[in-house]
Amino acid sequence: MPTVHLALPEGVYNELKNRAAELGIQVTDLIKLYIKIGLDRSYGTSQADNETLASLARRVEKLEKDLRLKTTIAEGRVRELEETLKYVIERLETLEEALSEYKARKLAEGKAYS
Repeated sequence: MPTVHLALPEGVYNELKNRAAELGIQVTDLIKLYIKIGLDRSYGTSQADNETLASLARRVEKLEKDLRLKTTIAEGRVRELEETLKYVIERLETLEEALSEYKARKLAEGKAYS
């Protein structure tokens, strides 16, 4: 099988890599698929190819939608965790202040009895 070496801009490669990950295939397989699609379009496609392409397009759209949803959910959970952590830190600081005041009172009471 002939081999072709291809230099791509970093942005294009990253986009290919992300799309391939969404589809669960390797970047080289995605590039081959895109080349086939391009060649088929230039010579006309069969009904089966059109159905395959439509199916792949629907799968990609669904994956993109799922990814956006999961990203939104993850971002929401991160915000929740940030708020929870902020609350815990505030409570810890309050407890530290109360403990310092308690120790100071105990120390003062101990000196008062001496």
